[in-house]
Amino acid sequence: MKRSHIWMIHGPTASGKTQLAIKWSQERNCEILSCDARQIYKELNIGVARPSAEELSEVQHMGIATHTIHESVTAVSFARWAKPLVDSSLKKNGEIVIVGGSGLYAKSLLFESDALPSENIEFRKHLELKWSKNPDDLINELQKADPEYAQNCDLKNSRRVIRALEIISTTGKKYSSLRTQKAPKPNFNAMIHQFAIWPDMKVLEPRILSRTKNMLNSGLVEEAKKLEKSKDLRAMQTVGYKEFYADPKGSKDQLLNDIALHTRQYAKRQMTWLKREVEIKKISIGHNAITEMRNFNY
Repeated sequence: MKRSHIWMIHGPTASGKTQLAIKWSQERNCEILSCDARQIYKELNIGVARPSAEELSEVQHMGIATHTIHESVTAVSFARWAKPLVDSSLKKNGEIVIVGGSGLYAKSLLFESDALPSENIEFRKHLELKWSKNPDDLINELQKADPEYAQNCDLKNSRRVIRALEIISTTGKKYSSLRTQKAPKPNFNAMIHQFAIWPDMKVLEPRILSRTKNMLNSGLVEEAKKLEKSKDLRAMQTVGYKEFYADPKGSKDQLLNDIALHTRQYAKRQMTWLKREVEIKKISIGHNAITEMRNFNY
């Protein structure tokens, strides 16, 4: 029986994941599942660099604009939602391409998670409100409650800090003590191939600046204004929108600089996470990526 294949394409923002995924899925004759924590929202378009209508028409895409910002989507709930789609696509085509910069979403989908308690939605909303007022309070709380986890956690990532505190409160145990160190077990009966576009920051930074300019010229401010009533929702704490809401009357140049800066910082955090995932193969940015993917032995 022919073995199924899952092709996971990671990479920092603006590195060219969408185009690479389209080319690879066309070559493999299969569908694409987007694994992006923000492109999943139907209300967000320009600010999350959603694939264009033309790109979406080239290959069957799943996971784009499927949820509303009023839903609380997490890595766990995304995995629960997306797993049947992957199973169905594998049954139909034998292969699927999954693409996105949300590493924890991808990990939750592809591999069995640690035996952690279910989500406490109400308590999480309480923590999210506290984070919106002063993130340092929750960061300090985590550092005191679980210094081992805090030392390795991205403390600027609200989702990770809040989830850890949620688990600590629910179980009365340190989050670090509940996380297993065993090799993760795949959620699918398929060969999982993981790649990450690995650009030099000197190459990535001008791409980020160019994309930010395109977003502003394409109507990002107008999109943000339409969603202003929802600005306090978790989904809206997204680079591009939150900078506008922080200073709605600021200059366009300042907005451009703020978004580009925070996007660069986010890209560096993405690459820091990917660097720790030793099973992910690093590939070049640009046209050489496809050739490098072909050259790996499967």
